[in-house]
Amino acid sequence: MLLVLDRAHFDHMTGADRALQREVLGLFRLQVEGWIGAFTSGEGWREAVHTMKGSARGIGFAALAAACEAAERVNEAEREAALARVGQALTAALSELEQFAAEAA
Repeated sequence: MLLVLDRAHFDHMTGADRALQREVLGLFRLQVEGWIGAFTSGEGWREAVHTMKGSARGIGFAALAAACEAAERVNEAEREAALARVGQALTAALSELEQFAAEAA
């Protein structure tokens, strides 16, 4: 089972700098709106999934990155189901993000 947030990875990528981590997570949260817009409209959804995958990997959202990677490979008929799985992983990631933010405050 993949971690929602691999905190050791996130600490490594940010030098365990809590201020930097809050900034990175805030930027991720802002990007989510654009990605969701692409998923909803159906235009550019594959590019949005690819971008989300890279951001998720950089932060340490392993399960979200895996869901995105799987979604990149689906055909158009499987898009809705794949994006639903991405949405579930994203919800878990955002929940973990909120928990992390509360702990870091």
